[in-house]
Amino acid sequence: MKFEFPDQAPGIHPLTAALTRILRLKGIHNPLTNEPYSEAFLLGMGGGLGAGYILFSLKHLPHPMLLLGFRNQWNNPKAFLGRLTSRLQFNAQFNEFKEKLEAQEALQTSLKMGSPAIVWVDKASLPYHILPENMQGYISHQVAVHARDGRLWRLYLDDCSSRPIEIREKTFTKARAGLIQDNFLMMTFIGAQENSQRQLRKAIIKSIESCSLQLTHPARTIGISSLETWADDLTTPLSQHGWPNIFSDPKILFPVLRTIYETIKLDGTEGFALRRMYSDFLHEAAEYLNNPTLNATAGQYLQLSSHWANLAEIALPSSVPAFDQVKNLLNKIYNAYRESNMKAVKTSHNQLNKQISKLQSEFPLDKFNRKKLFQRLSTQVKLIAELEMNAAVHLRNAIKR
Repeated sequence: MKFEFPDQAPGIHPLTAALTRILRLKGIHNPLTNEPYSEAFLLGMGGGLGAGYILFSLKHLPHPMLLLGFRNQWNNPKAFLGRLTSRLQFNAQFNEFKEKLEAQEALQTSLKMGSPAIVWVDKASLPYHILPENMQGYISHQVAVHARDGRLWRLYLDDCSSRPIEIREKTFTKARAGLIQDNFLMMTFIGAQENSQRQLRKAIIKSIESCSLQLTHPARTIGISSLETWADDLTTPLSQHGWPNIFSDPKILFPVLRTIYETIKLDGTEGFALRRMYSDFLHEAAEYLNNPTLNATAGQYLQLSSHWANLAEIALPSSVPAFDQVKNLLNKIYNAYRESNMKAVKTSHNQLNKQISKLQSEFPLDKFNRKKLFQRLSTQVKLIAELEMNAAVHLRNAIKR
């Protein structure tokens, strides 16, 4: 089936990647440059960065589940997209549905009208991601649907991919139903109102204010304070939230260490917890607002990007051969996916599963070395929290001049 799918590099962050390609398809440009919107600019206009830490340790889970947030409104993609589209004066409609057939028909109607949609799905129910079945129902994910072949009942997706991904409509509808709390949510992009340069500059300032505000918001699971909570949890043995207590059985520790590495380095964060991408946005904003102070703040976030990358490496130190092999395989999987080489993705996944089985039966760190690992992670998280607060304050002050 032939349809228009703008040629561009694979996206980085699911929400901004999906919207960037849709805007290119519609020929909508940044009025300040008359060029296509960059993904970094869209990230910034949605509110930029956030921070978040939640560790779920519940009986029905196969192992504790770690959630780390790096984007503004990281736990509410709808709110992030809503603010982004509102600030840029895009006409976008959010719809929720009560049951899957209604949701499926609404998506079909949108595609017939030539309107791609960003759709909420359960990531583990998308077969091309090859995630374990016991993860189904836990990972909210967003993809753009660009076209439908009604004869073959196939859909064509943009999921941070270089080429469209083909999937059975029945499989995709099931993935939408995998997260009941999302209510089959989808955002249909309709068009864009005219946005003057003056309006856009005001919106840039508002988005930067939003970023600073959420980062400095004092809460256990949202903002920089959540990183301070995490640093304490890592080394507090007697607390019910303490990692030495929760991970007294080393067999359940590896999935969480993998999450730290994978979510910072590979999974929708461009390798640096979105900090490098936000630094790029601030450089753009400094030029648009004629505010060189923002360039200095961009430098702080560039420095932070390295500290986040170091945290990922601490979680799976290369000095442990088994961990180094896991990291190499994870990088192979993500690189192959970005190149749309699904055969290589599957091959590396099979190798990874074998390596994980070995790790679960013979975890390479004894109690003493696990304690040292938690201490190193805690020290790095504390450093990041301090630098994040300093950068957020500078960000707030930079737009008050």
